[in-house]
Amino acid sequence: MSLVFAVPGKTFLAGEYLALNEGPALLFLSQPCFELTAKPGKGEVEGLHQNSPAGLFIRKHTDYFAKLDIAFQDPHKGIGGFGASTAQFLSVYALWLYKEAAQQDMEKILDFKHILEEYYQVAWNGQGLRPSGADVVGQLKGSLTFFEKRQGLINVKSWPFTGLDFYLIHTGNKVATHEHLRMLKKFDTANLEFAFSKIKESFDSANENQFIDGIKSYAKALKDLNFTCEPTLNLLSDLQSIPGVRAAKGCGALGADVVLVITKKDFSQGVKQYCEINGLKMLASNKDIAAGLQVRGNL
Repeated sequence: MSLVFAVPGKTFLAGEYLALNEGPALLFLSQPCFELTAKPGKGEVEGLHQNSPAGLFIRKHTDYFAKLDIAFQDPHKGIGGFGASTAQFLSVYALWLYKEAAQQDMEKILDFKHILEEYYQVAWNGQGLRPSGADVVGQLKGSLTFFEKRQGLINVKSWPFTGLDFYLIHTGNKVATHEHLRMLKKFDTANLEFAFSKIKESFDSANENQFIDGIKSYAKALKDLNFTCEPTLNLLSDLQSIPGVRAAKGCGALGADVVLVITKKDFSQGVKQYCEINGLKMLASNKDIAAGLQVRGNL
């Protein structure tokens, strides 16, 4: 007998940094999914670092997890930028709840407020800015998730822009998010908020031009705050010169790991060729939308 928790990869399409102040964020949840498998055992753990949020949560509840063997699989092979750490935490948290909910609907008992409080306890040591936890909520809900903690708002959307495609490119660069947050000072969110409002409105009206304008405005606001690293700025400049590309921005901490590229519908060939020439990986697109946390099997 075994229990499997499947959690989608996550990318902040917009709202990184706003979410740190409990503001709005838009997350894209994608295939392939991370998987955590649990079965009766002696407390063996594979694929999780003991000092990660998931590892610390397991140590807080030793009596329960000591009776299980756990293995975590990362389809991205550790390249970073797609939410492996939060997927681990969400999985072990859901596994811990399973002891009380084996016969219940998991979605009903996975309340995001409780999840975030537990997450903050193991993901933040009190130094610097606290991680937002928006990625945990997105991975719980799936698809394209709008989340705003300060208002308690969650909206799950599908991709509404029939004339546009988007692609996620992994840069091969890496920023340690926890270290970045530890050093980050308070910043003015006004321009980020204004740009994000355009993005949110464009989803409600399916207005493609407004969406492109919002993404461009958000990218500029990030640059003006020095929240986009130099290699990503150079990459964005190249990508935006490719025919068919409507907009591009870095995603996540300093835009380092992943870049979002939005093209006209079925106009990806130039971007694919650029990636091949420059040794970059296209890892997901709007065709790879995934459901949120899924649980199968039993203990």
